[in-house]
Amino acid sequence: MDKETKELIHQLMQRVELIIALMLRLLPKEKMSFREQICLLNDLKIRPVDISKITGRSQGHVNKELVAIRRKK
Repeated sequence: MDKETKELIHQLMQRVELIIALMLRLLPKEKMSFREQICLLNDLKIRPVDISKITGRSQGHVNKELVAIRRKK
């Protein structure tokens, strides 16, 4: 893959992350908790670092929630 293609893919991923973040913020808090949002994004195979970017929380906070989610399963 050449440099230009990689840059286009990176820009596309940033836009997708923005769209996901905006959609999650549109949900009423009583409909989906933060933990449920993390669980959903994790089920979609989104990496914890990207989940932290989408949700606006630290990666450590996301990882802590993921540990709790995985313990429940």
